Amino acid sequence: MKLIILTPNREGVFTQELEDKLAQAGEVIFKTTVEPISGIRELKTADEKILAIDPDFVNWSFSKQDIDSVVNLKAIILQTTSFGWIDTLYAKEKGIPVTNLRGFSTEAVAEFSLMMTLSLARKLPVVMHDNFRQDFIKHQGVELRGKKVGIIGLGSIGKRFAELCVGVGMEVSYWSQNSRDDRFVFLELGDLIKGCDVIFPALADNNSTKKILTNEFLSVMKTSAMFVSISHKLYDHNFVLDRAKKDELYGYAFEEENGNLNNYTGNILALPALAWATDGSMKKNGELWTEAIANASKSEYPTKIN
Repeated sequence: MKLIILTPNREGVFTQELEDKLAQAGEVIFKTTVEPISGIRELKTADEKILAIDPDFVNWSFSKQDIDSVVNLKAIILQTTSFGWIDTLYAKEKGIPVTNLRGFSTEAVAEFSLMMTLSLARKLPVVMHDNFRQDFIKHQGVELRGKKVGIIGLGSIGKRFAELCVGVGMEVSYWSQNSRDDRFVFLELGDLIKGCDVIFPALADNNSTKKILTNEFLSVMKTSAMFVSISHKLYDHNFVLDRAKKDELYGYAFEEENGNLNNYTGNILALPALAWATDGSMKKNGELWTEAIANASKSEYPTKIN
């Protein structure tokens, strides 16, 4: 069994100990120089193969054509929790299991999200645009204690963010398709968006959640509300951005590739996609990815998503 790992960040993910574990599971081939899938000759051989994919190698897109281009493919092992960037249904039709990683970045992303919330509350983007000039009126922020935060999706990240918000004295409400937690207040989605001071979408990015937050829903956000996001694909980013630019929101914080708050004015915090990048999450990511690849070599798929 060949284990083909596509990642431009081999040294950042795999320790020697982890690489030794992979070597025990099969013949390991690392591809670290990004190139089109169709041009990788190791994917054309007749050997049975497991393909492990870092999304940065494929620019967050792995299509039907990419799946078809891999000969004798037995499984696809993603490096991410999200899986909206791969056609999992087509893989299922072809009998190819796809697995993801779960829980490795929970703490990192939740803490990053709280940092974004605090930054908006204290108008950090505005202060930075003003070259840190001291203005007690223009730069006056709001206190989070007593504010209502509405979390959309109560998976591991949403739940941990809720716990952190409780820690700073906020009132936590949530909407979730499946999860329930008696520590927090469940609200219908429309009521949550309309009534909360901080809106935090934390749903997994997949085909069933894309654009679940329609403009009709988002149009009822209070002008005093903050929108803090870790995924553009759940809603119309430009719609929220336009509201923030027009001061129809107190603030908007989000990640984007090569994000830079200097590209915007007002209380808009655009940051590069670094929410998950901490020492703890990187270490756990490598460990879980190695475990998932080794499991697949034994035809075991505990985190199968299709």
